Amino acid sequence: MIPAEFYHHLLEKRKTQGLYRSLASLEPQGMYVVRNGKKLLNLASNDYLSLANHPALAEAGTKAQTQWGSGSTGSRLLSGSLGIFAETETKLAQWKNSEAALYFNSGYTANLSLVSTLADNNCHLFFDRLNHASLYDGAKFSGAHLHRFKHNDPEDLRRLLLAYPGRGWIFTESVFSMDGDLAPLADYVQLSEEFSVGIVVDEAHADGVFGPGGRGLVHALGLENRVDVVMGTLGKALGCAGACVWAKPIVIEWLVNNARPFIYSTAQTPSVLGSVARAINLLEEESWRRTHVLELASKLRSALHTAGFDTLQSASQIIPIILGSNERALSASAYLAEHGYWSAPIRQPTVPQGTARLRVNVNAGHSWEQLEGFVKVLENWTIDTSGEL
Repeated sequence: MIPAEFYHHLLEKRKTQGLYRSLASLEPQGMYVVRNGKKLLNLASNDYLSLANHPALAEAGTKAQTQWGSGSTGSRLLSGSLGIFAETETKLAQWKNSEAALYFNSGYTANLSLVSTLADNNCHLFFDRLNHASLYDGAKFSGAHLHRFKHNDPEDLRRLLLAYPGRGWIFTESVFSMDGDLAPLADYVQLSEEFSVGIVVDEAHADGVFGPGGRGLVHALGLENRVDVVMGTLGKALGCAGACVWAKPIVIEWLVNNARPFIYSTAQTPSVLGSVARAINLLEEESWRRTHVLELASKLRSALHTAGFDTLQSASQIIPIILGSNERALSASAYLAEHGYWSAPIRQPTVPQGTARLRVNVNAGHSWEQLEGFVKVLENWTIDTSGEL
């Protein structure tokens, strides 16, 4: 039998530390969710362009399911590589002006595959300290020598590149998922060329929002021909599911032959692929969504600063509100829920100890009046709880 008391003790300890997590059943209603019977404005969604409930995506998904079936029936290397995969990957490659693209079931498996497949125990990995957990897990599997540079600090990266010459890869996000700030990609690309190491950019939170046609920050900065590999997710701004890797054909071929999460996973359902292809078209057809979400985020940051809240160096649709302790983050989240807003508390190990926060994700479907009301409620929380900012 499992040692139930052992796990019970550990979970109780987490509760006393303010680190316990539980699943809450949510019912989506457009920009709102129903949680514990209460309708709340959803400020935790990664659906940045508000496409997840777009009727055009539902229609495209249904059409693909009718044509290709409900399930893929196997892994891509066995029976699952249906024609819709090749069609969608061609469309994804054309969207990013890339030579090749490979679809993955999730951003986690894409990153896990990239790091563990591109690197080995004779390779050096250079990671931004705030890189996503999926990249760090990939580093563990790779057996490569991992070196962490200070967040968004090209000079610290240079120091490590000088100290550890040889075959290597730089990995960074473009828009950081917890801080909402932007990486100095041009500096990193220059260093990758100077030291002859590869560079991989995770565009999970930039795709759809930044760059021409929503192609991401790499394209916004004109670096698409100088970055070796780009990863992006399709379940955030594009409102669907899965992820994609864009690279030269030889890299894609290497992943197909060696990436264990790809090789040993049943392929995605066809309906999702149909929605993905339609979502790419919507990025051009309804480009106002991209403009609107960034304008709203800028106004919200200004209002939060005026109210005395710390949003770090956020420059995107992701806005952290730093509250410090786990208890304050939990308190603020509960207070907001009582007053009609859902903003999840973010605590360690997701973020460093002492930087617990609310993370507000602005969506194109939000209105300024809704976000302005959120700021007022948050200000009232500081008064009602006598909390210091």
